[in-house]
Amino acid sequence: MASNDDNDSSFDDLNQNDTERDLYAVLHISKDADATTIQQAYRRLTLLYHPDKHTDLRNKQLAMELFIQVKKAYDIINDPQKRAIYDVLGMKGLKTDGWEVISRTKTAREILDEYERLAKEREETRFNQITNLNGSVHTTVNLTDIFNQLNSSNEDSDFSTNIQITEFTVEQSIDIPLTYQNTTTVSAVATTRNGRGTGSLTTSFRRTLPDLSWFRIDSTFSQHPHIGLRYFRRITQKLHASVATTFSFIKGRRAIATPGFVFSTSYQLSHHLTSSLQWKTGRGSYMKGFLHYDNQKWSISSALQLGINNTYGAIDGVYRFPDVCNLRCSLKLFIFGPWIEYGIDRQLTKYTHGSATVAISARMGVVLRLKFNRGSQAFTIPFQLSQEILPSSIFYATVVPVLAYLVLDRLIIQPFTRLEQNRTQKKYQDEAREKQSERRREAMNAQEVLRSLVEQIKDREGSQGLLILQAYYGHLTSTINESSTKIIDVTIPLQTLVKNSTLKIETTVSKSNLTGFYDPCIDEEKSLFIKYSFHSQIHTVTYKDTDPIILPIL
Repeated sequence: MASNDDNDSSFDDLNQNDTERDLYAVLHISKDADATTIQQAYRRLTLLYHPDKHTDLRNKQLAMELFIQVKKAYDIINDPQKRAIYDVLGMKGLKTDGWEVISRTKTAREILDEYERLAKEREETRFNQITNLNGSVHTTVNLTDIFNQLNSSNEDSDFSTNIQITEFTVEQSIDIPLTYQNTTTVSAVATTRNGRGTGSLTTSFRRTLPDLSWFRIDSTFSQHPHIGLRYFRRITQKLHASVATTFSFIKGRRAIATPGFVFSTSYQLSHHLTSSLQWKTGRGSYMKGFLHYDNQKWSISSALQLGINNTYGAIDGVYRFPDVCNLRCSLKLFIFGPWIEYGIDRQLTKYTHGSATVAISARMGVVLRLKFNRGSQAFTIPFQLSQEILPSSIFYATVVPVLAYLVLDRLIIQPFTRLEQNRTQKKYQDEAREKQSERRREAMNAQEVLRSLVEQIKDREGSQGLLILQAYYGHLTSTINESSTKIIDVTIPLQTLVKNSTLKIETTVSKSNLTGFYDPCIDEEKSLFIKYSFHSQIHTVTYKDTDPIILPIL
């Protein structure tokens, strides 16, 4: 049994969804082949597949297809930049425009980061070319009457619930890209609070400047109309700054009031640490400092605001459980006392994200806030449980969402997720079968071309040379059933690769990528059985799917 070479696991993970044939397998070389080996393999295969060797028009056309495959593989593997990109990202990386100069000395992480940057830019360009609709619904529900009665000492009073919706807000906005630099946004807000309704309509124009700075003009039409201006500039790679102001039209007066300016700066202190400073002048002026540390496992933020009407200090933390959930907690210290928040958020389905947060303060009492995001739509429902800090309110605000989620997860989310997984799996299988059919056609065409060359190679080898008597690839058992649909005969393609009584295929990817091969049993373990003659002696050998092949075995 031939031994398996170690594979680069990160490379395999990145390319597991790449359906293109492996280019190293097309050239029958290993991934660490040097330039000389690449050129030798190219010359040998182009001679083998050259169309001029065939007189039959069909074979000549099929040979031309094999010749072109080898030429394309060589053009990529022989180019240091293209090869470096292909090694990490496969063919999908080469289909991305805008690459800077890449060499094989760069790490896989560096190349992947560059690919993600380009993919993000491409997605932003595509995103900016379409009209985007965003919306949100905010509903505040007052449940204080329920918990007041639960904590009432009057046992003779009748228990009756009085649930009130004290606020309902609907916001809808639409982004309309005019050009690559210019975008217009139209948004409308309708709110009813304690029986009184208000609404507003806002139009915004944003222009991105060549130095990646931008400015925005907002015009709001409501009971208190106003115009806002904001300018953002990237001063350095790590330092950003912005300035904003609002001009409000005072009802009943001709004058225009300017409440002040807001100046903001942000500086990246290190790879994980960011700081910012904000200063607002005029009415409600304040100064605010902010620090944020974030890594893949957890993040922590601290803020301090000094103002005439609103002074506080805050610290927030998030701990991430990958692919499970995020735990959040927050402590804010106001003049009227502390404000504590804790909660959890997680991905419910592929397109739906949910969160539950409990806020406790002497001023607001106990509030449970549920939020759901699906696509570009957001739904927020704060439940006012009590206006005082009651243990029962805290208990129900903490336990009920957890129990509700467990029931929802068992009855709805898990069945829905399994259904989506089954649909995805079926789609994958259908695509794989379609791809398998195409690969089978290509393999049979290749074998038809190579069949005309086999006798010449056997004559050149002679009775003492290396002759492939039988070769089967697929899901092999102890007894090979030639009629099984899970194995294919690959005697011809292997014999055509024999040169000077040696068969050498150094590639360590699946042999289904080799010319004249295809995958007869998708997602099943495969191996290659070879029965050959060398110096008139019969030998047999079995290789694993990713083992390199070297015959004869001496």
